[in-house]
Amino acid sequence: MKTFEELKQAINDRISLVWNDPDHIEGNDYGITYMEPIQDDFDLYTPILIQYGEGSEAEVYLHEIIKHGTD
Repeated sequence: MKTFEELKQAINDRISLVWNDPDHIEGNDYGITYMEPIQDDFDLYTPILIQYGEGSEAEVYLHEIIKHGTD
């Protein structure tokens, strides 16, 4: 996401989101299945807890979350 507002809108619109893992492992499913609730005081560099793929968890930065199908 380029802005925090864009991320909040994607969440509200129920857009499929993925974690753009900086240490990407080929073949992993990074589709987000759960995301810690977003607070108004968060910014793009706030770490949050997500679950992705088959139930793996990671603490990621909001700026690493993208819409499904984008780089």
